[in-house]
Amino acid sequence: MARQPVQARARAKYDAIFKAAAELFAEQGFAQTTVDQILQRAGGLSRGSLYNLWKDKDELAYTIVTESLIMDSITFATPRLQSVVDASILLAVLTPHVTVIKAANRLATEQGKAFFGYLWRTYTPLITELMTQARDLGELEPGVEPADWAALWVDAWVGLDLRFRENYDELATAVDRLNQQMVHSVAAPETKAKLQVSIGRGHELIHTSQHADAYYTSLQEQLKEDRGSAPKPIAAD
Repeated sequence: MARQPVQARARAKYDAIFKAAAELFAEQGFAQTTVDQILQRAGGLSRGSLYNLWKDKDELAYTIVTESLIMDSITFATPRLQSVVDASILLAVLTPHVTVIKAANRLATEQGKAFFGYLWRTYTPLITELMTQARDLGELEPGVEPADWAALWVDAWVGLDLRFRENYDELATAVDRLNQQMVHSVAAPETKAKLQVSIGRGHELIHTSQHADAYYTSLQEQLKEDRGSAPKPIAAD
């Protein structure tokens, strides 16, 4: 595992390498990213700076995945099924704007690596537990098997992430449709009436995430870019 630095200078190097690697992994994947590219983007740091903190590129990638794909926003909502919907919504809203999540999602689908499938391994058991609680509380239709539906929900979410990876702007809308269909299939009528399924709920959940600052920073940077690229009005003669 990564060696967490204590001194401020070492911490700055850790953060620079972590950020540079996440950007490159998000842009071009694990295989196409080299250690030299990471170090160059990190400000021209030496190889020793990286290898003093991580054993190799694989361990660096694993750190990005495990520190980013965390269901840190999930609370025990009522109905309990709301917690499942919230997990799906929040990840869909964060992904287009938070580089480390984009990197982690992409890395988690890199076959043959230790971090392959990490999203499934992390989310599926937690979603299963939440849906089991929902079943025990009478929130699900009869015959709904929590483990099967949890796996299906996560698999479908990952499929949408793969599909819209080249244009993440459409991810939230697609996840909104997914959640609508899943809720329609599994929730008891009285539960459906209480659930907030709209993707707009994601903006209410952002503040609960460890990635909230990165999300808001990304929005501010995007706003500046949009203003800078806007055509200037033509002066009247």
